[in-house]
Amino acid sequence: MLLLMRTKEVGRSVEYMDNRISLYVAQYGKCAITGHEHEFGLYAYTNSTAPSITLQLQVSLIHREVEKLYYDIKVPFEAAVLQKEENLQRLKCIPILARTINLLDLRKRGSTEFYNSVLAANRYLQENYYDTLCGLQEVTVHSIGHTHIDVAWKWPLRQTREKVLRSFQTVLYLMEEYPEYKFMSSQPQLYEFVKEDCPKMYEQIKERIKEGRWEVEGAMWLEADCNLTSGESLIRQILHGNRFFNEEFDVEDSQILWLPDVFGYSAALPQILQKSGVKYFMTTKIAWNEYNQIPNDVMMWKGIDGTEILTYFITTTNYNPYPELTRKPNISTTYNGRQNASQIMGTWQRFQNKELLTDVLTCYGYGDGGGGTT
Repeated sequence: MLLLMRTKEVGRSVEYMDNRISLYVAQYGKCAITGHEHEFGLYAYTNSTAPSITLQLQVSLIHREVEKLYYDIKVPFEAAVLQKEENLQRLKCIPILARTINLLDLRKRGSTEFYNSVLAANRYLQENYYDTLCGLQEVTVHSIGHTHIDVAWKWPLRQTREKVLRSFQTVLYLMEEYPEYKFMSSQPQLYEFVKEDCPKMYEQIKERIKEGRWEVEGAMWLEADCNLTSGESLIRQILHGNRFFNEEFDVEDSQILWLPDVFGYSAALPQILQKSGVKYFMTTKIAWNEYNQIPNDVMMWKGIDGTEILTYFITTTNYNPYPELTRKPNISTTYNGRQNASQIMGTWQRFQNKELLTDVLTCYGYGDGGGGTT
């Protein structure tokens, strides 16, 4: 599903799998002029004959200092309330947030007094929480923007080609607004679609790759099924995938086989990967086992012939504050992560090899049908 918001100066689209649209156009206010008309274009797609599309539109003017205060309170609050009441971080955090709120002058919405109090609250929170209480944490969750796109699933191929364009356009837009934003995407076939359907966008992507902000990885031409596919075919996937990335983007051969969402993993893969120059393997789908759980999330996976490949499972899931009370723990994880307190904390909680690593990985963004980060 897509909402397209466009003026002569700014255009952006987003797409979500869950039939809900949330559009945030930060630069819209920079070019919108009072008294001028602006066009809103709606484009919706469904593969169901049943009523399945709902649009809820809201137009807001964003005040940057208020927005900053909102998120700077929201993130630590969400993290704190997930902790048990006796947790030291929670005990220190909640009073600071309460004092921050008490600094706000809420007598008249939009008044000068209100906006001045927002500035004071931002300063207090920065000095007493972010500069003091946060400090250097023992655990680091590394986050990378991502949008998994199934080339063939619940839609025709023509929709896949459109999904890629819409998703990648959003990435380019976010990179304009947030210079620190980084994104990773696999599957050379998707880039081939962009090259054919929108050469101008393709050139923009090449620039972001050259800057090191857009990562092209994954090794295979497609995120391929590895149960039915022959060894020869898997090798050909890697050869064609690396050749495309080499020739089109002037990057080295892929180091990682990125397969977050396939339903089987041939025991011949370690040998194939090592002989193809691929050093690492990443997935999440093995964790979707209904009955048992592989006891490691980072390991050396030994193949049929004894070849080993360093393997990592992304462990993104919601945080459980009371795992001891859960009869059957939720062991499933996702490659469509969210940048919220629960899933960042859950990524570390779910990780089983804490004695080996204090650095873990999450990729975030809407996926399967594309969309990416917001």
